[in-house]
Amino acid sequence: MQPELPVYYYLNNFNTMLQGVQHRYGDLLDEVELGFINTFSALGEDAQCLLVRLISRKGPWFCLTQLSYIEITDIPAAISELHARKLIDYEQPDTSWLMQKSTKAALIKALVAQDSSQSEPVNPEASKLDSTAIKRLKKSELIEYAQGTGLLTRLLAGLAPERHWFCLSPKAAYRRFELLYFERMSQSLSQFILADLGIHNFEGYSTSIASRSFNTRAEIEGLYTLSRLYQEFEEGALSGKHCDIGIEKFDSFCQRLTDLPDFAKEAGNEKLQRMTQGLWLMAARQLERLGHFERALALYGNTERPPSRERRARCLNKLGRDDEALGLVELMLAEPLEESERLVARRLQKSLHRSLGREAPKPWQGEFDTFKLECQRTANDEGPEGEESNAQRVEQCAARHLSTMQGEPLRLCVEVENRLFCSLFGLAFWDIIFADVRGAFANPYQSRPSDMYQSEFYPRRKQAIASRLAALASGDTQMIMDHFHQKRGITNDWVHWPLFEDLSLDLLELGLIELGITNSQDKDAMPLLLQLALKAFSGAFLEKLFRQMLFDLRYYRAGFPDLICFHLTNEHQATDEGSPSLADNRVTAELIEVKGPGDALRDNQTVWLDWFNRNGVKASVCYLSWLD
Repeated sequence: MQPELPVYYYLNNFNTMLQGVQHRYGDLLDEVELGFINTFSALGEDAQCLLVRLISRKGPWFCLTQLSYIEITDIPAAISELHARKLIDYEQPDTSWLMQKSTKAALIKALVAQDSSQSEPVNPEASKLDSTAIKRLKKSELIEYAQGTGLLTRLLAGLAPERHWFCLSPKAAYRRFELLYFERMSQSLSQFILADLGIHNFEGYSTSIASRSFNTRAEIEGLYTLSRLYQEFEEGALSGKHCDIGIEKFDSFCQRLTDLPDFAKEAGNEKLQRMTQGLWLMAARQLERLGHFERALALYGNTERPPSRERRARCLNKLGRDDEALGLVELMLAEPLEESERLVARRLQKSLHRSLGREAPKPWQGEFDTFKLECQRTANDEGPEGEESNAQRVEQCAARHLSTMQGEPLRLCVEVENRLFCSLFGLAFWDIIFADVRGAFANPYQSRPSDMYQSEFYPRRKQAIASRLAALASGDTQMIMDHFHQKRGITNDWVHWPLFEDLSLDLLELGLIELGITNSQDKDAMPLLLQLALKAFSGAFLEKLFRQMLFDLRYYRAGFPDLICFHLTNEHQATDEGSPSLADNRVTAELIEVKGPGDALRDNQTVWLDWFNRNGVKASVCYLSWLD
């Protein structure tokens, strides 16, 4: 059951945001921002509530008759107060926007009323329809009819009379506060609601003034400028289809990018520099799609951030400069910035060698075993669901089949994919992930630090990570169990709590029930899946695994095999409470990637299969087919 939200929850959240920005950036706010805070605090409660409600709605225009909130006693009076405070402007909406947003019922009502008020149509050649015929028209046909009969002007007057529509004024600078509070464009006021409803429960990390990301007004203005450029790119058709993009408009956008300061050099601000590099990559990629390879090459040259070198190599290839492209690819192989760079460089190297008439290097395929498995479809494996659901059924079917094979020692196969090893990583480094590092946390609603998937994450925490890796190498895995108990249910981008709460209970009982062993329902008990994992994988092994992941966290958090199969030997005893005791049992594990008909391995899956085999854990590919 979701909790019932207080009546004024959204107003409380908005005030929390304003207060948070004042506390963190009060010394850097300008007259517009301070003026908004003062003006908002001076509003009556109805006007405050209405403004926050409008901010949460899609605009840019709002209609008086479409506003209805039980807690706001006098909406017209609230609108008048907002207008008097210059927080809204009365404004007729754009015609095309109005036509799109108006419902078919509203159009029919306005058309019938306007049509009946005229004895003759403005355009005598246009067909005159009665109200019954008008009601049968589609929405697009209604608009065409209004245009053809000369009723469009009157229709607009009926839909948008004077002071009927309004928009937020530039003085309502709420978006600035969202950017400063969250310090990222992907979060907004809706984040508060997820926390209020208990959907997200966040770690209590520090968001002190000392750890803020921006320390000068120039940096804040840089944030605003970059966010506007991102919005323009996404909303201004620059990211659309090739045929829809005007090169003149793109030239203007690129010029403004060129005029941006070097935030890393001038302000030492890595966050703003990353945002700038992201814009360069987006713009260069669109130029590449448009066939402007020389210009794309120049833009890619503004950053080394992946996939810049890959895209530069591809542009050079398109321009017939294969020797230069190969030189860049060989640099990527020798000094990869990310694992993804290394893998794509291997593919590019092969094609460039072929293009240059040279013998292509032998492709790397990794070392791992494969086997075939035939399964009978069940009622759960049939149906009209899509391809993704079918892939899940293949994995679940393989897990059931392998768990119940005759003649095998106790064998428990669980579908875990990326969730198990990512969760172990998140639990092992929990305190380090949420450590107080400058610019890592801007607000109380983050599931990870802002630099989690950036190259700076490891260096900034190198000493703490090295100490944790050393503890794991010595066999100490206590921190994983401690963090599981202390942090259970708290949102962490790495930890998948349902895996331990639901999946283990559902699937592991399949092999244990015959031995009289069941999962404990005690919330304080260690889940069976976590017990088995920590018995099967030593601290020394996890140290190697996590060290590999730390080279490129974004890349290495995916591609793990679908199934983990635990093998239990020796007599298995149950405790008096009914939970399993693994103290005197040896647990080993193997990993299996399941591929159904027509499915192929991805690069990161091949990398992990090879890595596990080279580090003492059997990992193989199961090619499953259905029995007719």
